[in-house]
Amino acid sequence: MSIGRKISILLVLMLAAALLLGALLCFMPSATAEKVAPVLLSADTVFAVSPTHLAYTSGSSLSVVDLSYNKDPFTLPNAFDGTAADIAITSDKIAVLSYSANDTRILTTFSYDKDSGVIESGSTALPNGFSQEALNDSIMLGVFDNAFIIVARTRIFNTASAAFTYSALTENPDNAVYYDSMTGFCLLSGDSFGDNDLLFAKGETLYRYSVGGSGYDTPIDPNGVLDMPSSSYGMAKFKDTILISVENGVGRYDVEENSFSLLPGISYSSAIEVQGDHLYAFDKASLAIKRYTVSESGFTYNKCYDAEEYLAPQTHDIVLPLQAQDGGEVVLYRSPRDLEITARAHGGVIALTRVEYDDGANKYAYYYCVTQAGEYGYVPESAGTLAQLSPLSYSAAQPLHAAAQTPVYALPFEQSGVIALLSADENGSVLLKKSADGEALHVLLSAAGTLSAGGNTWCKVYMAAGEEVLTGYADARLISPYTAFSPAGVNDFCRTNAGRAGVYVSLYSQPDEKAEVVAELPDNTELMLVSAYDENSLWTCVYYEDSVAYVLTENITVNTLTAVQITLIVVLCVLAVLGVTLAVVIGIKRKKKREQNEET
Repeated sequence: MSIGRKISILLVLMLAAALLLGALLCFMPSATAEKVAPVLLSADTVFAVSPTHLAYTSGSSLSVVDLSYNKDPFTLPNAFDGTAADIAITSDKIAVLSYSANDTRILTTFSYDKDSGVIESGSTALPNGFSQEALNDSIMLGVFDNAFIIVARTRIFNTASAAFTYSALTENPDNAVYYDSMTGFCLLSGDSFGDNDLLFAKGETLYRYSVGGSGYDTPIDPNGVLDMPSSSYGMAKFKDTILISVENGVGRYDVEENSFSLLPGISYSSAIEVQGDHLYAFDKASLAIKRYTVSESGFTYNKCYDAEEYLAPQTHDIVLPLQAQDGGEVVLYRSPRDLEITARAHGGVIALTRVEYDDGANKYAYYYCVTQAGEYGYVPESAGTLAQLSPLSYSAAQPLHAAAQTPVYALPFEQSGVIALLSADENGSVLLKKSADGEALHVLLSAAGTLSAGGNTWCKVYMAAGEEVLTGYADARLISPYTAFSPAGVNDFCRTNAGRAGVYVSLYSQPDEKAEVVAELPDNTELMLVSAYDENSLWTCVYYEDSVAYVLTENITVNTLTAVQITLIVVLCVLAVLGVTLAVVIGIKRKKKREQNEET
């Protein structure tokens, strides 16, 4: 091969490679910055609560949730190294204590915006006066007076004062209690960290470190102040009460009587936090941080923080008025798992759809509802009663006032917004505009029934225009039976076109395949058109017996022959051609055979 030919081939290959690379670059998706979705909790989750936010870990990610739901949750992926052991949160900072594969402790501190909830990148710088050796003994974090507290194996360190306090060791090592397996602690009294008596739990024992006149080296009774019925999992102070989480729930410790009693409302073991009038507990079985109202009689569940996004259901397949079973007010909750009340109403509540919540043990049915004021929420099925649509005496409709613009609303109340404006032309054909200055489209209008909501009577209407079918609600006084039809033009009749032999064509009461089927017709059944035939429309309105019905346009034809008939004719023609061809071939073969016989 000559050098010139080799160079030519090389250039062609290089050009092909360049074109291929260019194509790959063109079709390669560009990198875009997108909001990180909240991370669901995991079995190794640890959490902490401030007056405004809840922070939790999942794997190596860190999330913060606005307790009031006024802001979207924010998640910082790969926020820290190692496995999280504990977390603490102040008004503007979050600290995560984690440990690496070789059991080295890591303290990562983050700043966050209390208004937006956005977390900034973390820092692993040690607090003043704290060494890595001391950090390696750390087991727990806490907060006092908006500053972080670090609990180590033998001492508790307040980062605000940069000094060790509450040494757990005494001069006699045999008379000592170590913090290394502590599950929770709280301070009983005093205005500063060092003036408080320290109460902490480990295993099945509760200990009290009393501050004495000799300073912070007052011995801790190694036998403890109380033996609990089972191992402790968490501890928190609620007003003047000490709450301790044990294997089968959360109980109250009475300091004066030195007694412990289990309270009803929680039946699982958990790390616990107290903020305001609420207790927060991590339920590992359902992977959710649950909030309870604390009272003398026990705990009442009312909220769930698990980053599960309760988006509004997009399916509005009910849209019926809902009233309370007992005739009182209807209570709407934020979600099936969050019993925070979003609205209370005595009337004007519309159920949009029905949902089921499965907590793993039982299923609970709810209606997703909206009020006349536009407040959305969930109502337990057992607490509400649905009204039914009142039937109409006609199935084809038109606006009562042809020249006026009749508004159609998304839901049966005006605050839901106008989705269409209806009018009619000189022939009575219904026109639809999606806005006052929008294009007027000819539509098939039908009424499915009436309902009463907010003191008004509404008519549910279907508007079929081309491939689109809109569902809306209009003032029932402004919708009338279809009495004047537009001329059908040259195509006054159509025929059912099944497309296949033996298949029947369905007629519907409304332009909706979920509507009632009023008839099943065989192929080539003749029907009269209500309005001019439009091959681009999804639905066609036809007369059937003494009423009107709707059929998919693809299932009719205005030609003399249907697809099945055309197919049969084509098949018969093909068979005829094949028959003639076969006869000709047989004749030619016979003629040749006769000629051969004569020659012989």
